Amino acid sequence: MSIYRRTDRVPLNDFQAESHTRPASVATEAEVAWTKRRMSEPANGLLKPTFAWASTLPIEIQPRTLMYLFPRIANLMAAMWQDPNSLRGYVDDLLVDRRGNRQGFPLEVLHELFKLRAYYDELHPGDTVPWDMVNKKE
Repeated sequence: MSIYRRTDRVPLNDFQAESHTRPASVATEAEVAWTKRRMSEPANGLLKPTFAWASTLPIEIQPRTLMYLFPRIANLMAAMWQDPNSLRGYVDDLLVDRRGNRQGFPLEVLHELFKLRAYYDELHPGDTVPWDMVNKKE
């Protein structure tokens, strides 16, 4: 018997693996469990850029309670800080209950949000929001 295999035939005793592809609609148990966990538990920890952003703010403006109690919101605010329209819209959405069933923020967090919004308006006074341009008559 030779150690070299002939290419014109496949020996009967060779192992042959068949590829079984599962349909895209069928998910494994691990994938389903991860999807449920991901939907119910968003990333809820402070990110390094959020710490860096907060350190650039004046001490009296730094949202320490917000960062402690609602790190996800602080992360989003830090990410939107350079985009005035997005940040203003996001803060407005936080302060106005459009669903009617919100619990609301603790008083200290509300104070921090208002201080942040006022500070941001001082930094970007000339920036207009889209709805101001719609109602403007020239």
